[in-house]
Amino acid sequence: MHKFTNSLRVVLAAALFAGLLTGCSKKEEKRIVIWTSNSEFAPYVEYFNSTHKEKAVLVYKENPAASLPPSSQDLQPDLIIGPLLRNEKTTSYFHAIDFLFDRKVISHNNFYKSLLKSGQVHLTQYLLPVSFNLPVIIFSNDNNKLVSNSYTLSLDEIQKTGSEYNKTDKRGRYTNIGFAPQSSDEFLYTVTKIKGAAFKEGKNGTFVWNKEGLASSIAYINNWITTSNTSNQVESDFVYKYLSVTDDKRVTSGRSLFAFTTSDKLFQLSREQLAKIDFRWLENGGFIPVEDEMLMMGIYRKSKNVKGASSFISWFYKEDTQRALLEHKEKNNLEINTFGIAGGFSAIREVNEHILPVYYTTLLSNIPQAELFKVSEKKPVRWQAIKTKVVLPYIKDSVSTTPGKKIITLEEHYTEFKKQRFNQ
Repeated sequence: MHKFTNSLRVVLAAALFAGLLTGCSKKEEKRIVIWTSNSEFAPYVEYFNSTHKEKAVLVYKENPAASLPPSSQDLQPDLIIGPLLRNEKTTSYFHAIDFLFDRKVISHNNFYKSLLKSGQVHLTQYLLPVSFNLPVIIFSNDNNKLVSNSYTLSLDEIQKTGSEYNKTDKRGRYTNIGFAPQSSDEFLYTVTKIKGAAFKEGKNGTFVWNKEGLASSIAYINNWITTSNTSNQVESDFVYKYLSVTDDKRVTSGRSLFAFTTSDKLFQLSREQLAKIDFRWLENGGFIPVEDEMLMMGIYRKSKNVKGASSFISWFYKEDTQRALLEHKEKNNLEINTFGIAGGFSAIREVNEHILPVYYTTLLSNIPQAELFKVSEKKPVRWQAIKTKVVLPYIKDSVSTTPGKKIITLEEHYTEFKKQRFNQ
């Protein structure tokens, strides 16, 4: 329902600004046409239009990357903002934007280096990071003494500390499990991502992965479950019985020491909920993996208003602008349950370190360390569907199936997915 409301708001905003567009004469200044899937850009565009002579038009696209190139019925974009814009066709669809740095419209120094680099192709900048999220491990304040690291937790640390928290009753049944990998599909996926499965875009937009990395990551998860929590079935039963609640209640109830979530979900919790928990960033091998659907922005290669698009970019990436957007959101109670800038941490470091903590005071104790960020491989434009219908079902089957029982392979899942896409 929440996503539907977000989408509806964007569509309504698009209709409003499209009306403005059709009502203007050719002599008037060109509008800036923005395609996006992110609902927060509706109030951003409204704010921009209220402070600038030039005006922007917002067009909602569920998956902007999959909507390229524009059809003859589309309002051709000048700016495109969305996830999954990093793909093999990036250079075909986007304008090289090094000129923005050369003309000092924006500065390299303002961005996180690894995020900015991810928008380059052969050292040429095509995309700019907008916002991003990180994986988080949460736990009750009552258990702070059990967590020695002040900023991050690795997979091995979660397993070791979680195992020590386990408790059983007189019949040998678990009453507490420190951490159950099967309690979160996203955690299972994140482990395979961290451990080298390398899900990424192949040639011609196909989906490929590292078979050895995937197999070893599945083995790692299964070993974790059987070593720490007896068996896949025992852990699954515990999850069903005790952990079918929200992430924060899993840990505040005492049934589990740790729960997995992401930064956008964590900071959607109320102040009362946040007051009862603490958190650490999930780290492994010295890196914090950035969530796949990092939001990015680029100027469409065939834009009719590059100047206007550049003006919007210049405005958006100012620290004062992002401070004003956060103030505007809080003052007008706009999407107050969404996190930060466009649903995540800002790509501008200073915003996260000095502005966001004013609105999300929990961050004061643990600002994520920029040098640890690791951006994932480029994903196919249909990654959201592939992950949901291909990758997650395979991983879940692989860690919940009785030993010796045949499971559908990832290749078979993907083949079936392609058939369904073809028949639609």
